[in-house]
Amino acid sequence: MTTLYLIRHAEAEGNVFRRLQGHYNAMITPNGRKQIAALARRFAEVPIDAVYASDLSRTCCTAGAIYLPKNLPLHKDPRFRELYCGCWENLPFGWLDHVDPERNHAFTRRPRDWQVEGSERFTDYTARFLEAMGEAARAHDGQTVAIFSHGMVMRGVLQTLFFPDRDNLGHSENTAVTKLLYEDGKYTLEYLNDDSHIPYEISTLGRQEWWRGGDHRDFNMWYRDPAPEDEDLLRELNVAGDIVRISMIVDRPTGAVALKLLPDERAQLSGLVLLQAHRGKGLSAQLLGEAVSVARTAGKRLLTVERLPDDPAAKRLLADYGMSERGMPLLPAADLIEYDQRTE
Repeated sequence: MTTLYLIRHAEAEGNVFRRLQGHYNAMITPNGRKQIAALARRFAEVPIDAVYASDLSRTCCTAGAIYLPKNLPLHKDPRFRELYCGCWENLPFGWLDHVDPERNHAFTRRPRDWQVEGSERFTDYTARFLEAMGEAARAHDGQTVAIFSHGMVMRGVLQTLFFPDRDNLGHSENTAVTKLLYEDGKYTLEYLNDDSHIPYEISTLGRQEWWRGGDHRDFNMWYRDPAPEDEDLLRELNVAGDIVRISMIVDRPTGAVALKLLPDERAQLSGLVLLQAHRGKGLSAQLLGEAVSVARTAGKRLLTVERLPDDPAAKRLLADYGMSERGMPLLPAADLIEYDQRTE
């Protein structure tokens, strides 16, 4: 018999920037590193014989909670990746709420029915995960294995194995742990999505409403280029740059973010401002997420700042995300894991 721990990655950029991650190689957040430390404490005295992870940085970094202190190799397998979201990769949830609410609702509530152009289907991504998990379980018969993966793909696998008649299994906290037993080709569920090691102050879901159902919702923003009629708005916000993006909730402007693309590896954040009516609602992180996405798309490796924004929440946000005199790293996939482990 093989014991399997399925563990979701720690809080990553998309979880707080409110963007769809999929195969997009997002970094672990500062709060996510606190979750990794809590996970390491949970497993400090738990014997583990092998550690597997998807090859995306957010899972490999989270896996360091177990494989590094136990001096084990990390087995990377792309079959443990999150589902591929096709044309939705890295889109802000606010955009999906705005232009495609029906399919966005299906994505979180009816995953068996969801598909967009270029995406994986439910049966395909669950099948590849189950194939890889079965191979790992058989290779470590009589041992204990930790597998680090992603929320949606693991939810689909657990629905397939244990809850075939349920449309919506619910969502797990970052670093939540599910324990399975495997013997003779059959799985037994010991416990599901346990997050008892995560105190409320570092919980991701605890700060969000979307997963609670009913009328609960978060304020998710989307972004557009300025139009001629935005001249007064941009003057009020006092933002300018090579790239300016106006943030929106439904059809209302909420603020703007502006970047200057420098001739080297840097993008300079020249403005990150919310309108007064939208401050104090936790939206600054989403504006930063748009800046990070634009800078990465432009091939930049470092986000610097021309001047700190007037908004105290935005100032704190930049400090929390490691904005120093040199800037904030926007590292490519090959460097992300090393960077996150170095900052533990």
